[in-house]
Parts: sequence; C-alpha cells; structure tokens
Amino acid sequence: THHHDGASHRATRSSMVKSEDFTQPMDAEADVRSPKKVAMLTAGGLAPCLSSAVGALITEYAVQHPTTELICYINGYKGLLLGESIKVCPAIRATASALHQHGGSPIGNSRVKLTNIKDCLKRGLVKEGQDPQQVAADQLIADGEARPTTPTRLPASHPPAPQLFNRNSSTEGVEVLHTIGGDDTNTAAADLAAFLQRRSGYAIRVIGLPKTIDNDVFPITQSLGAWTAAEEGARFFENVGAEATANPRMMIVHEVMGRDCGWLTAATAHKYRERLWKRPLLPHIGFFFFLL
Repeated sequence: THHHDGASHRATRSSMVKSEDFTQPMDAEADVRSPKKVAMLTAGGLAPCLSSAVGALITEYAVQHPTTELICYINGYKGLLLGESIKVCPAIRATASALHQHGGSPIGNSRVKLTNIKDCLKRGLVKEGQDPQQVAADQLIADGEARPTTPTRLPASHPPAPQLFNRNSSTEGVEVLHTIGGDDTNTAAADLAAFLQRRSGYAIRVIGLPKTIDNDVFPITQSLGAWTAAEEGARFFENVGAEATANPRMMIVHEVMGRDCGWLTAATAHKYRERLWKRPLLPHIGFFFFLL
C-alpha cells in the first residue's frame, strides 16, 4: 500500500466512526462474534508507527466491534505486571484517528522480558519469589470479569459462530491481546499465552503486530515503522549533506542500522536518491546530482 492509500483508508474509517455509535448496543446475533474484552500494548525498541498502530486498532474495533471493551496497558509489559492500564472510553474511540498525526506511543513503551526474573525484581515489577509470567497471567484474568458458564444460544437459522473466544469459561479475563512490537515482544506474548493454557487451561488469543524499523520479520513483507524510518533517515541525510557543502574540510559518516538483512540501509539510500531526483539542481554552480 502507498501512503496515499493508507491515508484514504484512515479517513474512510474515521468518517465511519461517530460518538453515538458507542452508546447503541449491538444485536445479540452480531455480538456473539465479538470478544468481550481486548487489551493492547506497545513494547520493545522504538519505531515511528506505535501511535498510529494504537489509533488504527481502536478505530477498527470501534467500527467492527463497538461493544468490545478495550484497555491499554501503560508502558508495555511493565504496565501489565503492575496492573496499570487505561480504559478506552467512547471519547477516545471517537477521536482515535488523531493518533495517526502523532509519533511516539500514547500508551508508553518499555523493554521488559517476562522470563528475566532477576531484572523484573530489580526494577520493582515483581516481588521476591514471584514469577513474572504468573503475575502477568493473573493480571490478564483479573482484568476480565466472571461470567456464567451457560453458552450463548443462537436462533436455529443462524450459522454457527467461529470458536475464536473462550465463551464457556466460568472466569474470563482478557480474551485478545494485541502486542505491537518486534521479535521479543511477540515471542513473549506467545509464551505467555502458552503459559496461561498450560497452568490454568485459559485460552487467550495473541495477535502480534510486527513492528521494527529493520523490516526483517519473516514472512512479513512490510513491517510497521520501517518505511517511515527510511524516509526520515533520507530526510536527515539531506540536512547533513547540505551542511557538508558549506564546509569542504568536513568528513561525514552517516551510519544507518539494518540488523542482519540490511533493508533499512538500502531503503534509506533509495529514498534519499528518490528525493534528490525531485530537487532542481544547479550544475553550473557545482550542485551536481552525483556530488550530493
């Protein structure tokens, strides 16, 4: 998708969301396919997509599942361990598309490994003798609500609902956890889901949004944040290159990350050249394409 297509999609979604949509209950047949409670968090390394991803998730749920309760854990897994979260109210749902215009993460970010007990203890995220995975699992359940075991009855003519959510559990916590992060973040979420299933038979669905400026999450062809990182890197080098023309004795090394695959370095160079081709040059005064 091109940027213009994304902006158009966001505008369409935004125009579909109205504040009164969040006060009208859905009919029983539609609601059976919606999870009761969904949580999200951003974690791991920084990337220029966190705010936009949070906004897109909130808006999408507002359109597709308006009765689903949404909560955002503050500062990633740190907030999950400490029980710190924000409830997404109707006002937030109605204006969430504004997050596409902001960087950073509106719900905070952190680097916390649930399997690193020593570090979690040192940072005061757990108490002596506690297992971070158990603390996180308990919080996910506590953030839900107790509901009767009676399954929802559908009309005979209604097609069977897909079994996406654990409807018949006597105690249900968060049913879906969206983790916006890279390898460590999403692996930790999958491990946590397995831990919950193994220890208490509680099924939670983890949906990871692959976020990394390195664009090296296989088999995802375009990870969140990578495109913008390349564009911003190219824009930054324009400024660096411009300064170099005023100081001929300056030697500049513009280092770009890229981890193992090198996508970000190549994409940044490509974006720089792409932007350079669009600029008017003055070869008679010394501004040649191959000198910039």
